[in-house]
Amino acid sequence: MKRKNPSQLETEIRRRVEAKYEERNGLLIHGLSYAGVNVLVWAIWLLTTGGFPWPLFVTIFWGIGMAGHLLDYYHKHGGGAQKREERIQEEVLRQMERFEEREARLRVEDDEIERADVYALDDVDARHVRLTDDGELADFETLPERDAMEQGRRG
Repeated sequence: MKRKNPSQLETEIRRRVEAKYEERNGLLIHGLSYAGVNVLVWAIWLLTTGGFPWPLFVTIFWGIGMAGHLLDYYHKHGGGAQKREERIQEEVLRQMERFEEREARLRVEDDEIERADVYALDDVDARHVRLTDDGELADFETLPERDAMEQGRRG
């Protein structure tokens, strides 16, 4: 990754800080308009006939949007962002430890392979295998042909 010179770094930090303040101002404007409109529609409802509390729909549905905006701000710039960064850092460390353990195991396995006696395989008895009529490999000892050959030798 390329290092940034001080002016580039300052510009990037300034951009982040400005974005945070713009988000905060947007949230504040959203909250004030929510409160103002709710006061207005409830006042209209109270001063008119009353009846069914239709402003409840405005309060609930706009409130859901307001809660979403609050959560978005919290997770981008508030305590949620800090918690998220801590969790990411913990997971990165955990993954790095796993990687190092796996690398250490592979090094041990490589050392064992290098020290292994490859010629020890020569001690294995040769197996006699034949291709059967249906195209499978089978031990020659289990084939009926062997039995027939042995009986032919005896007879």
